Amino acid sequence: MIGTAGLLAAAALASSVSAQTCELAARDGPQTVRIEYNPFAIGPSSGALDIDLENRGDAACDVRMSFTDDVGVEVTSVILGNVGVQFRPREASGVQMADVQTAVFQYQLAPGAKGQAQFDAAVVQGAVADAGEYGVNLRLVVKTADGEPIGAPIPVRLILQATPRAQLNLAGAAGAFGTGSSVEVVDFGEAIAGVTRRIFLQVRANTMATVSVSSQHGGVMRRVEEAPDAPALPYTVDLDGDGVDLSTLWTKQIDPPRTLAGISIPMTFILGSVAGAMEGRYADVLTIDISPK
Repeated sequence: MIGTAGLLAAAALASSVSAQTCELAARDGPQTVRIEYNPFAIGPSSGALDIDLENRGDAACDVRMSFTDDVGVEVTSVILGNVGVQFRPREASGVQMADVQTAVFQYQLAPGAKGQAQFDAAVVQGAVADAGEYGVNLRLVVKTADGEPIGAPIPVRLILQATPRAQLNLAGAAGAFGTGSSVEVVDFGEAIAGVTRRIFLQVRANTMATVSVSSQHGGVMRRVEEAPDAPALPYTVDLDGDGVDLSTLWTKQIDPPRTLAGISIPMTFILGSVAGAMEGRYADVLTIDISPK
């Protein structure tokens, strides 16, 4: 009887002890993160990554998450088209940077709970990348605090989309884009044949671009105050040494350096003959535009 009682007690004790486990499962498949990148915009560009997770176990999950490349090496950032991109935790979702480990994130999920680990893929090293799409395949690896893998890595496709963009600024002096005084009026002053004026087209783009020039009066200035038989004053324009045909829509292809400063292109105005001109003010309106290829 004593032996039997001892066996029963031992069996009862063993059945009452069960190990509690974390069973973390991703509720989504492969992920794609897309960054719509404008190198000339104020403020950083980013793309969101939201991973839906569920703890199907009866113990809290205290996990470590990291991004790896295609050979399994943990990455702190990636370069796409000369643009540096780094994943950052959105701490409101409960994801935090690990205290000691570089490029590792911490996340906790209570037993039976569902949650969403949220990250932002943010541009941390700006550059003017050529227009186009750049991508890299990564994996989000989930492990226990002791380094044991939990489930299969989650494929993540990171894409940086650089839409073709071009910007134009008219300035009174050569310089980086946006520097110097802006120009809206080219004033010849007193009408003297051959007098010249110069402005600069400050251009920046992430692709080849087309500058277009058109004249309201076809390359002449007309008297502002209407008068019968008032003559027109002709003038000419050249852009970086190329004569501009003001009788039609004139275009020029340019390929500025891929920098924030861009390039300054001289634009010269030369007043033609003023013989027989009537006293008064004369004007024309030029429309100067730029479009990316």
